Amino acid sequence: MPHTPLLITVTGPSGTGKDAVITALMAMDVTISRFPTATTRQPRPGEIPGISYHFLSHAEFDAKLAANEFLEHNPSYHANKYGALRADVEAVWARGCDAISDINIHGVRAFRESLGARHFAILLLPPSRDRLAARLTQRNPALAEEGAKRLAAMEADFAHLHDPHHSFTNPDMVGSKLGDYDAIFTNDDLEVTTYAVHARILQERAARGA
Repeated sequence: MPHTPLLITVTGPSGTGKDAVITALMAMDVTISRFPTATTRQPRPGEIPGISYHFLSHAEFDAKLAANEFLEHNPSYHANKYGALRADVEAVWARGCDAISDINIHGVRAFRESLGARHFAILLLPPSRDRLAARLTQRNPALAEEGAKRLAAMEADFAHLHDPHHSFTNPDMVGSKLGDYDAIFTNDDLEVTTYAVHARILQERAARGA
């Protein structure tokens, strides 16, 4: 059934596997597609301008913002600016695909305000503190110190991951509650999680079919 293409966001603490789930979803379903985010930070090794990100100067970013070219933007994330350009999302939609991106709660709220019912917000949670600690500190020794910092930012939330009344404090979800997301998954097994997320997306498509 044809459907109105969606903007799907995947939010969750560092180390929960957001990128892995998105990559697996796109391998499973060719009508789900990423789009590049605009940023003012410098390219990292292996990143391709226009594909990985749109690398803009602060002046270029501000000019696009003044021209209302962003669907959402974050003016200060680790001292840089980030944003989703309207043209990039609409280019994905024009192919009949759902656009997908991992993003923090700031972006979730901005997309919800700008897109309304065309936005579908997914929350991805870790199965346990120990599993998240392993992902963040043990898999890549070179990143263990940074991983430990990200784990520490999650400490206050571990005991409340499934409490609908808890306001999260970690940077990716700060100030949000479970009810701020349309669907919630615990990423215990990548394959199982990906199939579950895809099934939920198919339900959304059917509900919004033409």
